[in-house]
Amino acid sequence: MNEQDEKLLKLYLKDAKKKKIFFLIIIIVLISSILFYGFFAKYKQSSNDIENSIQEEQKTNIINENITKEENTNNADNTTVEKNTEKSNKVDETPKENTNKEAKEENKNQETKEKTKENVQTTKATSENKEKSAKEKPANKDFLFTDGYTMDNVTQAAQDYLKSYDFSGECVPIKDNEGVYLGMRVIFY
Repeated sequence: MNEQDEKLLKLYLKDAKKKKIFFLIIIIVLISSILFYGFFAKYKQSSNDIENSIQEEQKTNIINENITKEENTNNADNTTVEKNTEKSNKVDETPKENTNKEAKEENKNQETKEKTKENVQTTKATSENKEKSAKEKPANKDFLFTDGYTMDNVTQAAQDYLKSYDFSGECVPIKDNEGVYLGMRVIFY
């Protein structure tokens, strides 16, 4: 091999190294841009998911609060009536051996009957109140920024209005056609 061949070989090897480095840089740039786009898409989606989950959480919390209020009053009324009827049944099943026991049992029966009557009256009163509230559905109401509400206090005002009635409903954000928030709307079912 002569000097020219050695020079050509060195130049060829340098050129091959440059091409490898160039392709590696292109591959690194492509991979980093794909990763950047993926992270950006995930960030954008997570911010939308967080906003949607906050709104859904507010809706479910309000609905759950109304449902649990109704269930608690219903369950409390039902359990007291059931307990009182069970007590009266147990008292009736006991054998009557002597007159003292019979007198005590009669007193217990009378007490349980009085308690059941009171519980029935309270359940009737609560059911009448529920029927009245069920019959009188409150009006839906809008809480608009033009009325002086801000992003900080509009959800609280809408929730307070919803909670002030013993009626199930939800708070829904109001947007215009361009996606700009106008306020909150309380809708009763």
